[in-house]
Amino acid sequence: MRQYYVAKAMGGGLLGTLLQTIMVYGVAPLIAGPSMAGVAITGHACTPSLLVHLLSGSVIFPLGYLWLSSQACSGPPVLQGMLWAGLLWFVAEVIMAPLLGAEVFSTALGGLPAALRALLGYLVYGATLGSIAGASAPKDWQTAARGAAAFRCVSSGTEAGDD
Repeated sequence: MRQYYVAKAMGGGLLGTLLQTIMVYGVAPLIAGPSMAGVAITGHACTPSLLVHLLSGSVIFPLGYLWLSSQACSGPPVLQGMLWAGLLWFVAEVIMAPLLGAEVFSTALGGLPAALRALLGYLVYGATLGSIAGASAPKDWQTAARGAAAFRCVSSGTEAGDD
């Protein structure tokens, strides 16, 4: 993968993470009721958790998005980002939440409203990541690399399939 696409995806991931955090702790409580911020802040160490949240959202998940979207998904980049974020939300709610003591689908944090608030935040994250990173960039890079390899083979006198 080209360094430009990785940096672009990480920038989109950082912005998406910030918008996700604002959505979950700032905007969603205005729409859906009280926030889970009080539970999150008083129940766990806040600073390390936020650092892990920023690291995963701006480095790890964008790399996974670039790899997965170029391998398995088709469609507009925003939709691909939202599908990726939906997958992340499902893993977070089914595997990570029970490991952290919040039970499946955040039952200990408020149940379905808390899980849907988290889903809204993840969808905002995915739409931001997809729109900034775009999924067509790695595909274009792979196509260009195949075209360059075919050109080298033709210019050296061999056929592209004779490797």
